[in-house]
Amino acid sequence: MKTNLRKHELIGLLLIFLAGTCFGFGLYITFWAALRPLYYNSLDYVIKGKDMFLFPLFYGLAFVLYSLGQIELKEAIPGRMRR
Repeated sequence: MKTNLRKHELIGLLLIFLAGTCFGFGLYITFWAALRPLYYNSLDYVIKGKDMFLFPLFYGLAFVLYSLGQIELKEAIPGRMRR
């Protein structure tokens, strides 16, 4: 079976996929934290101290994984078959 992707290029694609997943979780947590007081109809559910660590965790991890994936894919040439 011939493929035009090397091992490090597959790893780069996987890193970019994981970065998108982490970014999606970060967006979900952001919107849930913003809408939680409206959902429960109480100001007791405003963002507390522990919730503030989740934002940089997911957004920072997504940025790092995306950057590492771009480094791995930097020399990928589309359409060229490797042997």
